[in-house]
Amino acid sequence: MIMKQNIVVFLGGLLLGIAPSNAQEQTQNFGSLKIHEEGSLGFHDNLINNGSFDENAGLVGFYNTSDLTISGAFRPIFKDAEIVVTDHLNLEIGVGISNNSNFIIGNIVTPRNQLAITLDYINDAFYTGETDLTKVDGYAALSNKQNFLFPTGITDKLRPIELRSSSVNALAKAAYFYEDPNVPSTFTTSFNTNQKSDILLRISSYEFWDLDSDILSNVILTWDIDSSIPNIVDRIEDLRVVGWDKTDGIWVDLGNTNLTGDFTLGSITSATFLPNAYEVITFGESLSTESITLDNYILTPNDDGVNDYLVIDAVALSPNNKIEIYNRWGRIVYTVENYKNLFDGTANNKFTISKDKGLPDGIYFYIVKLFDIEVTHQGYLYLNN
Repeated sequence: MIMKQNIVVFLGGLLLGIAPSNAQEQTQNFGSLKIHEEGSLGFHDNLINNGSFDENAGLVGFYNTSDLTISGAFRPIFKDAEIVVTDHLNLEIGVGISNNSNFIIGNIVTPRNQLAITLDYINDAFYTGETDLTKVDGYAALSNKQNFLFPTGITDKLRPIELRSSSVNALAKAAYFYEDPNVPSTFTTSFNTNQKSDILLRISSYEFWDLDSDILSNVILTWDIDSSIPNIVDRIEDLRVVGWDKTDGIWVDLGNTNLTGDFTLGSITSATFLPNAYEVITFGESLSTESITLDNYILTPNDDGVNDYLVIDAVALSPNNKIEIYNRWGRIVYTVENYKNLFDGTANNKFTISKDKGLPDGIYFYIVKLFDIEVTHQGYLYLNN
């Protein structure tokens, strides 16, 4: 019979328990452990933190040619940490970083079905050494930061997401999923890519991100060859960031304010949105503007006789027509067949709140289809009541 043996070691006020077993050796902290400035401590076996280990001023390292685990009752916070673990460092409790984490060998892995377990970058903390083989495979988090590039990915793929918020986030977190949102592995609901706002044509079924923040923000997503962008859009200019709306249960357009790259590699910046209003985000395709004329209008419905109605001269050439007007989130607010230039800023969609009071000021997107002459126009109008 192999007996497990626990060894308790005192090191000048430090109480460590070392518990070898027939599996893998482990080090337990039962007391108060602190790494002083210029000091360092290396772990070559699993760490079980059941004591205080959150006031560190030195370096902690994790080293193993197999895998290691951090677990226990209390979250450790390290000033500086370096990871040299061939088969990855697995977190069973959250870990905080107050200065720097240096990825050298292996990923830091968090369970995607336990969102409270994250690698948390606190205040001015940062990371170095991120690659396809060295990153956070799971949820990375930030505390008290406004902007951050999350070093997220999966297995052997780095797929970061950049958060640019309008103010400081007390807490935000993100993870990457290389899987079909129609059949997600760790969510309690599916994100049907056929359930989408009218303005969207296709939604990626290859990957998505989960981003949690309660601050209005923009995000930057990147793609690579495995993102299969040619299967999502015919024209790269029609690519959009899209999100699964928690309230409506559909995919909606989150915008495209900047786009660089081609079908193989590139990045896209969203419009401003509230991340917590969306379950997950990914890539999608909007209606194309390639072969249509863009006419933009100003609408000021104040009965002064100037710009009181949306007047599209081209409808005179095609009495058989249809107009659709969308808000900035891609939700339709007005539609009518045989349009006669009578839109005055009042919605006619039954799902629009307080439609009889008029739509709020802002930019709207319209599509007018002129069936008699086989022409479609797309453009924008600015409503200023």
